[in-house]
Amino acid sequence: MSKLMLIAGILLVAVAIALGLMIFFSPGSVVGWGITSEFAALLLVGGVIALGLGGVISALEAGAAPLAHTSAAVTPGQTETVIPEFGRRTAQPVPAMEEISPAVDETIKALEDAKTGIRQAFGDEPETPVAEPENEPPAEQISEADETSTGTGDQLYVVEERAIRNRPARILSDGTVEAETDEGWMRFENLEHLDEYLDAMAPSIKA
Repeated sequence: MSKLMLIAGILLVAVAIALGLMIFFSPGSVVGWGITSEFAALLLVGGVIALGLGGVISALEAGAAPLAHTSAAVTPGQTETVIPEFGRRTAQPVPAMEEISPAVDETIKALEDAKTGIRQAFGDEPETPVAEPENEPPAEQISEADETSTGTGDQLYVVEERAIRNRPARILSDGTVEAETDEGWMRFENLEHLDEYLDAMAPSIKA
């Protein structure tokens, strides 16, 4: 019975894969017969169920055979009276786990092959998550911790503080310049960019 179910399941899976390939590559030749992708999916599901049932039946048959053999070998006349022992008991060895029967192993391999064939036939690929861009802080926000930094590693520290056009400014260790503007403290690449910014803002202030 288990072999019959396995054979039927393999045949159904093979037919489903073949129909899926025909629908994918030449749908015009299959549509005339009234065969759709849903029909191929039903065949595939039926084949998988048949393979699973065959594996379960074979496992049950393999497990029931040793039990029947041992029960037939033991007779009521051969039973012995168990004498209790009062000494120190030794640890009994734990029985090893039963190995998976070959039929179940073949069923698992057949299911994996069927999944791979269906994915290749219908072109299903796992979607890769798209990393969302991190929120960048605005350029106007300047950390006040730069004033107290010691200059070790990649940390910035103040090299020189001066007044530029009656505005407090400070030159940092990486060559950038921080200055107080009408919009608050801002950082510039160098003194030239600061002068250009102040020149550009001067007409608006006069107006």
